[in-house]
Amino acid sequence: MEYRVSYEHSLANAPDDFIARVASQLVDDIPANIPRALLPEFITDLILKRSPHIGRIRDLRIL
Repeated sequence: MEYRVSYEHSLANAPDDFIARVASQLVDDIPANIPRALLPEFITDLILKRSPHIGRIRDLRIL
């Protein structure tokens, strides 16, 4: 499945300084059997694995 999300993120070398806002990003390859309550955590982990330069993610919203 795929979901469109928005979030803010920091860089790995400055994890407390949130510097970028991603207004819309399509995240795919999400298994259909992931419970809705665990979806934000799963998507956050997926984004962090795909982008090693990102330190932390906050304000994740599923659009």
